[in-house]
Amino acid sequence: MDPVALNQHGIKVAKRLGADDAILQTVVGKEHMLRFANDSLSVAKRTDEGVVTVYLAKGGKRVVGSSTNLTEERLSSFVERLFKTMVNLSREAVFAPLPSSSKKFDRAGFVDRKLGDSEKEVPELAAVAIAAAKKAGAKRSAGALEASLTTGHILASNGTSGRDASSRILLNIRSFVDRNASGHGLSCSATLAGFDPEEAGRRAGSYARSMVNAKPPEAGTYQLLLSPTVAANLVSLTGDFASAFAVDAGTSYLVDKLGKKVASENFNLTDHGRMKGCLDGRSYDDEGIPTQSTRIIEGGVLRNYLHNLTTAKKFRAETTGNAGVIQPGCWNLEVGAGDSGYDEMVREMKHGIVLTSNWYTRFTNYRTGEFSTVPRDGAYLVENGKVTRSLAGMRVSDSLGRMFSSVRLLSKSREWVQWWEVDTPTLVPWLLVEGVSVTRAYGSSP
Repeated sequence: MDPVALNQHGIKVAKRLGADDAILQTVVGKEHMLRFANDSLSVAKRTDEGVVTVYLAKGGKRVVGSSTNLTEERLSSFVERLFKTMVNLSREAVFAPLPSSSKKFDRAGFVDRKLGDSEKEVPELAAVAIAAAKKAGAKRSAGALEASLTTGHILASNGTSGRDASSRILLNIRSFVDRNASGHGLSCSATLAGFDPEEAGRRAGSYARSMVNAKPPEAGTYQLLLSPTVAANLVSLTGDFASAFAVDAGTSYLVDKLGKKVASENFNLTDHGRMKGCLDGRSYDDEGIPTQSTRIIEGGVLRNYLHNLTTAKKFRAETTGNAGVIQPGCWNLEVGAGDSGYDEMVREMKHGIVLTSNWYTRFTNYRTGEFSTVPRDGAYLVENGKVTRSLAGMRVSDSLGRMFSSVRLLSKSREWVQWWEVDTPTLVPWLLVEGVSVTRAYGSSP
């Protein structure tokens, strides 16, 4: 069914049932996905998907749910079941109705519609990455490439309506020289023009080649030079902790930190609903509020939490256009650029480690931001400004607050990062961080 007509039907049903507020969002998307292993294509598929999300509120109660049955009859049944569920819920302690005024949205720009019809390009681009990895020294590579175009339509009971769209292409490639020598490369972009599979493959292959005979480091305190891939993982988690929902729940290290120093003075973090090059551009949030650019950290000081209507009412603030109806979240994160180059940053390291990739970031205490993460796929010991050998088998432990407060240098160059360890697209430089604890992940530590 046509998304506009589907939303109109859903709102009509909600009003008939007696809902005070209702929002219908129908999102349809096209995705081309390719997986490869041992330098060969293993899976290729095209998916056309659609989902409708329904929000209902009445008498201080609210409910939200999603369905993939995009027919008038099924939507009617779904809205009715949601309404019955809501009636049996308890009233919320803090409830914010939709604004009485309406907004009209008609997204334009920042979208590459060719990514919705890229069945021919996807295999060719994967082949470019594989060839670049092999040229750089890899014996075999595996990974995935996804290209998608998504269009969303919103209609609310207060008259807010409009459409939005986003596009993205994302490559992850992991290359191997032997079982224990691997490297990871990625490239992501909102457009084909900004996508660089050759560089992603080159990095994966060169990292893998350099990791032959890598050994664990001595346990101790090191300077860490974090690649954009690693830095984005930690930055995106900080963005999640800036959600007023997490703060209110007490599961954020940013509780009671507004106006206080939470990072070094050279560190700035902003969330953007829309910006040039972003992968998850949105002109409206899930409550039909216009998105904006919100400075989370400025000069190392926490300036704002991210709000929807309900958290804004509870915190006596204004919504920042970051709804999720249930909880606010980030759209696209940006860390401000520094003034250093990669080589200069390495030269500044007396006793440090370069990290190019990581996974399994886990928290031992959300309230204090204490975590550990496991580096992989390219790590190098730096002594007196020179890379001396490759490293493997280690774990990094710290707290996000201490780590970001110890950022010494940031690179001029920045990269967009999104992959399975980074849900929120993040534009980030290399970061040089002082005084981080590193232990061996296996074997004995002195």
